[in-house]
Amino acid sequence: MRTMHLQSVLPIAVQSRDECIALYSERLSADHAGSPEASLLLTAYMAWPEDEERRNGFVATHLVRCQAPSEEKNGGASSELQTNTLFEMFGGISAIAKPAFDQLTDEISHLQRKWLWVADIFQLTLDMAFEQRVTLRRGSSISKAIDLCEIEHNLPGHSQLRAAWSEFRDVAHLLTASAYLAHEGFAAGSSVDEGSILNAIWIAPDIVLALAYGLQEFGLQPKPIRKEPSILRSDTLWSVPECLKPEKPFVIHRRLTETQLAFLHSRRVAKEVA
Repeated sequence: MRTMHLQSVLPIAVQSRDECIALYSERLSADHAGSPEASLLLTAYMAWPEDEERRNGFVATHLVRCQAPSEEKNGGASSELQTNTLFEMFGGISAIAKPAFDQLTDEISHLQRKWLWVADIFQLTLDMAFEQRVTLRRGSSISKAIDLCEIEHNLPGHSQLRAAWSEFRDVAHLLTASAYLAHEGFAAGSSVDEGSILNAIWIAPDIVLALAYGLQEFGLQPKPIRKEPSILRSDTLWSVPECLKPEKPFVIHRRLTETQLAFLHSRRVAKEVA
């Protein structure tokens, strides 16, 4: 596994789903953010899980923009001083960093729809695994989850969903935790903007990590069917550091809707007849 290098060690105080939702609601009401450094790094890993150059560029340009302008040092050569003066006159380092940061931020805004697809796929896979009202042939799977996503309103076709899953599979646990937290915050009465994945990451990175660890453990479990790989890939997953896991990891799951249950039942019957 690949471990995320989170510079700020976040104490994971929440030990249950209810504690996660309660603390997140408190922070939304108080407009209180968690750790900006951890949020920045989480955003970078989730946006570009396989592109180190873009991850580094996003983090570096953000840090440069946040730095205070450096004071001029005395004693330098006059030509160097003149160059530095001109450099600062035309915007300095921020003039270089801002366009790069804006471009990467624009990329993230276009990724958020895919993030939601991937979160829905993984969450549905987990929901099916815990659902006792239907027996699934060969158990819960990504393929079944994608089929369920296709019947949802305004979701794209199988190939697009499959491509999104392949692109963000190694951060699916983080995306799903963020989406779940954002949805619960929205359900509790927050605004539409506050119901976004990015808002959950920036307000509560510690809570996202607590939820994500349980999802990570679930996704890495070997499938009961022989020779079938686990849902998440143990060799490439961006894992939550062990030092940040809850004392008692827990898994978040939902009840399937009646429409979803009916679809799974009809799918099973059709395969049995075939």
